[in-house]
Amino acid sequence: MGVIIRINIPGVTVETRTAGDDTHIDVTLKEEGASDTATRTTPGGLAPMIDSGDLQVGEVLYWSRPRLGVRHEARVLPNGWLEFQGRSYRTPSGAAVAAAGSQADGWTAWRRERDDVIIGSLRKAR
Repeated sequence: MGVIIRINIPGVTVETRTAGDDTHIDVTLKEEGASDTATRTTPGGLAPMIDSGDLQVGEVLYWSRPRLGVRHEARVLPNGWLEFQGRSYRTPSGAAVAAAGSQADGWTAWRRERDDVIIGSLRKAR
């Protein structure tokens, strides 16, 4: 089971998540009166796919885990982040770790619902 620690400093939110042996740290700057979701201005890992038209804002991605009898769903946010269970994740792997509770490669786990395409196959060579 993962542990979540939140530290609030005026103007800054630092959040750490542990899953297995991995620790993830998110640092976000808050604008006065803005919500946590609104302050995530750093483009997420899916932003290039939105820009290219391969993903659409609001599109559903899923991760089916039949042996566990589980299907996870996430939505693509305008800034290229993923929303999973009411929380925002900058990368598909961050959302996959949250779903699995341990290390997971979100680029191979999440699929585009409309055609079952693995999102990692949508990444352009850099």
